[in-house]
Amino acid sequence: MRVGIDARKIADFGIGTYIRGLLGGLVELGAGDEYVAFAPAGAPIPSGVEHVVIDAPHYSVRELLVVGRAADRARLDVFHAPHYVVPFTRVPLVVTIHDLIHLHQPMRNPLAPLYARTMIRRAIHRSRSVFTVTNAVKAQLEQELGAKNVLVTPNGVTPLRGTPRNSEEPFFLYVGNDKPHKNVDALVAAYASVPDARLILVGGSFDRFRGRERIEVRGFVSDDELSSLYRGALALVMPSLEEGFGLPALEAMAHGTAVIASRDAALMEVTGDAALHIDARDVSMLADAMLRVARDGELRAQLGANGIERARLFTWKRCAERTRDAYLATLS
Repeated sequence: MRVGIDARKIADFGIGTYIRGLLGGLVELGAGDEYVAFAPAGAPIPSGVEHVVIDAPHYSVRELLVVGRAADRARLDVFHAPHYVVPFTRVPLVVTIHDLIHLHQPMRNPLAPLYARTMIRRAIHRSRSVFTVTNAVKAQLEQELGAKNVLVTPNGVTPLRGTPRNSEEPFFLYVGNDKPHKNVDALVAAYASVPDARLILVGGSFDRFRGRERIEVRGFVSDDELSSLYRGALALVMPSLEEGFGLPALEAMAHGTAVIASRDAALMEVTGDAALHIDARDVSMLADAMLRVARDGELRAQLGANGIERARLFTWKRCAERTRDAYLATLS
């Protein structure tokens, strides 16, 4: 079986993590299949994966044509689009749709919801299988868009050893971008009621919070620095209004770090008993949860232990096995 994967976002966060993890998991299976990654020159393609150099502007008509022509030339059995933008190609298609946030939450670009709805519907219509990462999103795809053949292939996390290091300066950690649905303003408002701890923001510019007392803006950090932050944090706080999965929560759990998360269905599905769940719109409830975690070492330890155990359920090999089974079903 020869499978092509659109890997142009492989260096990104979110979808990039998914592409890197899936490709690594597929190679790990060692089933004798051939995998072809379509990505720009210099992209971090795993060993054992063929690299077809290609680049095209994201969210453009050109990408639909350029990627499609490349797929047609590559003698593929299946083409996998890891995002809802699927190319014009004669090759049988499968697609991963990670969430419907663009359809549910206010966007800074007023045209984004219309574009997303059009492309998601097109992807569902043209693909033989639709992958998503949680049962929560599967239900949305089926109920809201009438999607069929939706398969849940949860994200994985790289196995980690050890327990969190104690930090001389206690801090809470946020990891993610600064889009409205991430609800960072509510986090900062809640944090104002939490004494004797810093708040570290990672993953976005967060310019409006720079210079505020006890708030540290790190922006983008290396994997090693991020791992160190996870290990040192009192808790990861993820008060999102909506998520498709919540990779930072899983990463924190794998480090044995407590998690405070919203009651979003996908986050509750992923974190289970490894998180304190709060109403994302209730700032006082979020502040109370942060105070409770800061003051209760036994609670932090229990959440951390639960997280390590729960994170073992999420592996890229498991994701790859389910995905490969769907590739094979596409050929039958």
